[in-house]
Amino acid sequence: MKNKYALTGLLATTVLLLSVSIPAGAGMFGPSENEKCMNEKVALEMKLKYCYKDKITAENELDALKRQYRNETTNLKSKIQELDSRIENLTKELELCRNKSKEDGDLAAKRIDELEKTIAILKQSSSSKEQDLLQKLKEQQDRYESELAKTRKDLQEERDRYMKELAELKKLSDDKIAGLQRILDNLNAELSSLKKLTKEQKDELERLVSQENELAKQLEQEIKNGEIRLKKFHDKLIINIDNRISFDSGSAELKSEVFKALDKIGRILENYPENRIMVEGHTDTDKITGGKFRDNWDLSTERALAVLRNILKNKNLDKARFAAAGYGEFNPIVPNDSAENKALNRRVDIVVIPRITNK
Repeated sequence: MKNKYALTGLLATTVLLLSVSIPAGAGMFGPSENEKCMNEKVALEMKLKYCYKDKITAENELDALKRQYRNETTNLKSKIQELDSRIENLTKELELCRNKSKEDGDLAAKRIDELEKTIAILKQSSSSKEQDLLQKLKEQQDRYESELAKTRKDLQEERDRYMKELAELKKLSDDKIAGLQRILDNLNAELSSLKKLTKEQKDELERLVSQENELAKQLEQEIKNGEIRLKKFHDKLIINIDNRISFDSGSAELKSEVFKALDKIGRILENYPENRIMVEGHTDTDKITGGKFRDNWDLSTERALAVLRNILKNKNLDKARFAAAGYGEFNPIVPNDSAENKALNRRVDIVVIPRITNK
């Protein structure tokens, strides 16, 4: 940014000098020299205008990223506090259950002791009435012991249920915190990268934005249907193809539904011959059982190659700029803990990499 201010000042000074000196010395040069000086003046003024525009754009982008960073940080703190509060409440309820269980146990033990003492006294008498009473007391004792055992079982089950829920909440809390931390780290990295961008890099990223807008327009219907997703990650553009329209389960043969979208993508990539393209295959954590593929590495690689070969049917594309890779289940975008998340992780990404990066 300091270099940009210095360049702006230098250009402004140059333009000022030219604007002052040209009229005074116009008689010393021929028409061609005067025209050349005027052209150089106009060129310098244009460069000064573009430099000032780049400065304003960079400052606006930096302010937007700072606001986004503050909002993400505030949301993260709020969610962490909410989870901590719920964990604390469950811990208190669990402690109350433990205390109640202990009190019930002490009360039952005291009652049993009293009954045993009564039985011992009654055993000293052999009358029929006393024997009947003894039997009733024994039955009562058995009933108390049965009720006590049931109470203890219920309390244990309730305790186990609370402990399980507490463990699930802790895992959920840890997962959310980790996910939000990754988002913050990415935002920080992107903010740092934008501060270091050169003018040439900014121009290339603007071309990437233009390419993203063109893809979004051409693939509008597919994006609305959730079949195609576009996202920027640092200085790369990722075209995510949903597995529902691309492949059947356990297969690396493209469905006909995806051909139209791939054809559109190929025609747009044709307009940006300076970019490098990486086609990446991804799977969920379900293991391969039988079939022609040995494991998820094999399946993801073959799916990436299938997409690559279909795009390269466009003869105007330079094959040297394309590559394919299979990541198996080892690069998920969400945890593989539900059917919906697994569906999101089964995908093929077409990664557009500008010719100039800040990496």
